[in-house]
Amino acid sequence: MKAITLILLLLVSNLILSQNTNTRSIPEGQIPEVYKGLKQNEYLKTRLQKTETALSSANQLINEQDKALSVSKSLLTAKDEAMGTVIEISKQDKIAAEERENQLNIDISYLKNQLEVSRKEFEIKQRKRFWNGVKIGGVSVAVLGTAGLIWLKNR
Repeated sequence: MKAITLILLLLVSNLILSQNTNTRSIPEGQIPEVYKGLKQNEYLKTRLQKTETALSSANQLINEQDKALSVSKSLLTAKDEAMGTVIEISKQDKIAAEERENQLNIDISYLKNQLEVSRKEFEIKQRKRFWNGVKIGGVSVAVLGTAGLIWLKNR
């Protein structure tokens, strides 16, 4: 076990010591280009962060719009249901009004018939009164005529 640990230690130390830490491996002519690339890399990182922030904001906005859209849809659905209910109530009111109109027409026709019956009864009573008056008048004329004749004979 000690041998394996020792071999690993030697291997790691060999790797560490053999790494090239010399920055002079980049030729001096390319240093401005490398610097430019590093600056561009930083700029691109900043742009990427800003883009990610903008995308995150856009996603939040889209989510809020989706919520607003779903609320609008539910409101429209509720409105449609309410309109359907109003239409149904309107139909029922119309049917009830037609039934009331029919009942009123029946009542009017009943009252017209009652009026006609009352007129006929009145005419019948008037005729009876007339003939009763004629009878009474005839009897009265006969009595007065007889009394007048008797009076004229006695005179």
